[in-house]
Amino acid sequence: MGGSVSISALIVGTALLGIFALASISLNDSARSASEVAEESKDEPEIRLINASESSGTIHVNMTNAGDEIISFDQTWFSIDGGLLIRASDYHSQSTVLFPGETLHMQLNGTGFTSPTRIFVASMGGQSGVSFS
Repeated sequence: MGGSVSISALIVGTALLGIFALASISLNDSARSASEVAEESKDEPEIRLINASESSGTIHVNMTNAGDEIISFDQTWFSIDGGLLIRASDYHSQSTVLFPGETLHMQLNGTGFTSPTRIFVASMGGQSGVSFS
């Protein structure tokens, strides 16, 4: 009788060890899949303001897309001297996006700002700011 108990314990222990090994393999595969998904996630765009100037109430801004992501003007916002947000698509209708490597001159008319000191742009997580020259 004592021999059958030890053999039963050996069988149960071996089965539990096998289950633990399968769980470890499954967890390892899940972690690998999660890291691959994280690597494939989109990067923030690299929008850069090159310079900005103001003339007779019109603000002139040169900006570039220094990243690999296409930037939508519907999701691009300016702030002048920390004021209210201004959507880029309200002032630029020639195209709807800024492609990677593209540089654009934009005019913002009728903003109500005269002699501003700083402008900031944010788009889809990317951001940049410059002082007026």
